[in-house]
Amino acid sequence: MMNTFEKLNNGISQSLSHYETMTSSVNTMVQAFWLRVPYLVLALLVFILFWFLSKLFKSLTAKLLAGRLSNRMNLLLVLQRIGGALIIFAGFLAAMMIAIPDFTPAQLISALGIGSVAIGFAFKDIFQNLLSGILLLLSEPFRIGDRIVSGSFEGTVENIEIRATTLRTYDGRRIVIPNAQLFTSPVTVNTSSGKYRQSTTFSLPVASDMDAVKNQIIASIQQCCSNDISDLEIAVIALSDTSATMELRWWAQGHTDNNRILDEVLSCIQPFLMKEQKD
Repeated sequence: MMNTFEKLNNGISQSLSHYETMTSSVNTMVQAFWLRVPYLVLALLVFILFWFLSKLFKSLTAKLLAGRLSNRMNLLLVLQRIGGALIIFAGFLAAMMIAIPDFTPAQLISALGIGSVAIGFAFKDIFQNLLSGILLLLSEPFRIGDRIVSGSFEGTVENIEIRATTLRTYDGRRIVIPNAQLFTSPVTVNTSSGKYRQSTTFSLPVASDMDAVKNQIIASIQQCCSNDISDLEIAVIALSDTSATMELRWWAQGHTDNNRILDEVLSCIQPFLMKEQKD
């Protein structure tokens, strides 16, 4: 009976000792955490300060260099974004050194070196887009506000970021295209010269004086269309016994909607097409 009681007492003592050890460890961790709270708060404040410094850097860069780089706005964007990223990275290192006293930038570099292969495979596409974005901003094959065509996508360039370029389509949709795709694929810039060319074809009855018909059509378009088009010309591209197929070409301003301009032109030549149907 005594042996059983002693065994039970020993078991309870061991459980209490184990519980006390766990409680002591938890208390030690809690105390260590509360001791680190001021450093964590200070680290957060330092990071926020560097974040505001990056915003201030971008603002000052825009004010000081906007006039000098008025023709190279993409270069200004590169300076702002790379400089801002470096300031935020410096703030991250400073915050880490405050929050973790034993932390040094060398440890971060060592960790990146150890995992460079894994990181390279994991972030291959991200790094490719980042590099492509920087090269696009520096080489300026197109600018914000240009109308471009890339593959099946067409629209106005809204923003050129480091990772991707944003297009706004003519029907109001937003398309985000990775920069690597724009850098490695053909891109058509419709507004590189400030205006772009449009054309349409139509058929009219054969007339004895085709030049007079051409002049009437051009005069009608110039009278009823907006001033966004210029350099109208008409060429006969096919003939039959009864009709002539014509191609009407014009230049439109880069800021105009090509669908609206085409609608205006077709509305202007509609009387001539109706005349063909009556004949």
